[in-house]
Formats: sequence, C-alpha cells, structure tokens
Amino acid sequence: KAYGDHKVLEDVSLAVHRGDRMAILGPNGIGKSTLLKIAMGVIAADAGTSEWGYETHPGYFAQDHRELVDSSDQTIQAWFWELVPGEPIGFVRGKLAEVLFQKEEVEKPLRALSGGEAARLVFAKLSVTRPNVLVLDEPTNHLDLEAIEALVDGLVNYDGTLLFVSHDRWFVSRLANRIVEITPGGMRDFQGSYDEYVERCGDDHLDAEVALARARQDKRKEAAAKRTGGKPNPQAQKRSRELVRERDRLTAEIDKAERRVHEINELFCNPGFFDKTAPKEIQKLEAEQKRLSAEVETKMAEWERLEEELAEADGGR
Repeated sequence: KAYGDHKVLEDVSLAVHRGDRMAILGPNGIGKSTLLKIAMGVIAADAGTSEWGYETHPGYFAQDHRELVDSSDQTIQAWFWELVPGEPIGFVRGKLAEVLFQKEEVEKPLRALSGGEAARLVFAKLSVTRPNVLVLDEPTNHLDLEAIEALVDGLVNYDGTLLFVSHDRWFVSRLANRIVEITPGGMRDFQGSYDEYVERCGDDHLDAEVALARARQDKRKEAAAKRTGGKPNPQAQKRSRELVRERDRLTAEIDKAERRVHEINELFCNPGFFDKTAPKEIQKLEAEQKRLSAEVETKMAEWERLEEELAEADGGR
C-alpha cells in the first residue's frame, strides 16, 4: 500500500488463526493502522487480497470516532438502545455501566462526548454485537487508567480472536500470545507473549517503566482484596480516591512524555535524518528529549510514592 510516493506496506503476507491474540508492533508511520483498515475493508490494498474465513464476524475499533461524536444531539442511552431495541432499560443501563457510564451520564448528547467517552461507547457497542474477531487500533489512546483496566479485564475473558495495535506495554503484555513486528526491512512473526518476545529477540519497543508500575499496582490490589474483613473506613476510602486521581494524572503525563521520547528516537533513527535536518532543529529535539526523560524519571518517583501511600490507605479501609 502506498500514499503517493510513500510506501507503508509491501509484500505483506499474514494469516490470523482462531484463538490468536495478535499484537502488531512497529514505528509510527510504518503501516500498522493501514494494515487493519485493509483487513476491515475500510481502504483497498494496491495489490493482493485480504479476506476473512467462513463464519468470521469481525468488529472494528478505529482510532478516530469523530463520526460518532459529531453525529447529533441524540443521547448515549438513546443511541445505544437503538442497537438493542428488544432489550429492557435495565439491560441498556447495565451495559453502559460496564463501560463506566453511570446515572445521569447516560443522558449526555453524543456531540458532547470526549475522545475517551466515545471510545468507551464503541466498546459497549462491540459488547452487544458480539463479533468473534476484534480488530482494535490503539484502543487505549483516549482512556484513563480505570477504563483501560476495565477493558483489559473484558478482553482477558473474551473467547474470540484479537488483532490489535497498541503502544501500551501493560496492555500488550496482558493480552498478546503472538507478536507481529513490522519494520522497514520486513516483518517478524513471533509466537508467544510480549515478555517472551523481548527475552528471545531482545527488542523492547514499549513503555517498560509504566508497565512495571502497573504490575506493582496489580499486586497492591491483590493484597488489598485479602484485607476485606471489617467495616469500611470512609476517611481512608476518601483519601484513597484522591490518591487514585493523582496517580492516574501522573500516569497519563508519563505515558504522553514517553510517547514523545519514542517519537524523537524514531526520528533520529531515520536514514539520512542528521544530513537532511538543520543543526538548530537537531539541538532542539535533543534538548526536548533530555528534558522529557528527566521529567519521566521525576514523575515515576512521585508515582511510586503515591503507590506506597495508596497501599497504606487501602490497608486502613
């Protein structure tokens, strides 16, 4: 597939099998999203064919949900109910609650949805259309930590086939059993988890520090779940909620900074970049990279402090 003179995919041959949970990795602009769009028939390949197997019913989560968000003054609840007109209101409310739309939030008009809210609504739609293949393009991009965790919990229990693009290491590590890496030199197809891929191939393309932090958070949750005896402590619960909000804010900032550092690294690795780029621009990028790396380190330390305080607060609940 080419856009003008720029080729993003060439000589790609890939078969997806039932039960695969395939993560597609590669640098920005290499053609990951294009591959998913070709698979879903959103765009046509310049050559070759793409087809689904017999009785395959794919569901697609695109990066851009603007068509949904810009649609009308229709409310979340009204729009969703049209998907399941034979179901009672309790079913509709329950499905919306699964993607964190509670109480009066279901009366919000579609045109007022944020990117994250639109993404959650698309996942609610997929939950009732019940595809046996899910094709997900950067599904965590607009989601906060709570929504990402809810999504992962749902996908862990999903018994269909997954085909997804993501830069979120924690998300990929929890879900993938097959790694496909697209590079300018070709494609690498690895059968196994992301951790096994890193151990075998030595290339860690995703955000390891945030993944480690989230893994620690998982352990903290497990420990807190064992301390469920006794009555809840309202003061500790309030403090815990405050800490969670602060931690989630830091997590989003860390993710954003690490993505930008990753983008700069990719620029530096492009053939001929230093020959074609003005020295002042290179210096500017190097300074930005250094500043963001230091910022990530500082915020990770603050993140860990919040995690420790949150563990103590949970212990008093």
